[in-house]
Amino acid sequence: MFQIKLLIISASGILYGLLVTPAYAIGNPAQISDIVPIIENTIKLLTPFAAIVLFVMILWGGYKFIFAGDPKSAGQARNVLTYAVVGIILIVVSYLILNLIHQTTGVDVTNVTLPTK
Repeated sequence: MFQIKLLIISASGILYGLLVTPAYAIGNPAQISDIVPIIENTIKLLTPFAAIVLFVMILWGGYKFIFAGDPKSAGQARNVLTYAVVGIILIVVSYLILNLIHQTTGVDVTNVTLPTK
């Protein structure tokens, strides 16, 4: 259990470094426009992360389902597989909604920019 907590803390530190550090240099005060690279980096990192999590959940659920010894274990494995499929459906539907908004209105909602004066 301690190793999992340590892994989570380490991963969050790495993600913080990847997301926030490139946004501003040391010695310069942070600006509101610095949020744009943070959001862009977050989106760039979360998209492949979602695919990896989906793949791992499907593998784990399939393994648990194949080697389930009783109906309770099979039900838990079925739930893992169901949640993985629902998750990928939500990700794909949200992307399609953003694409539909772009096609309908012409506004690129996937491109992060701040309005200027």
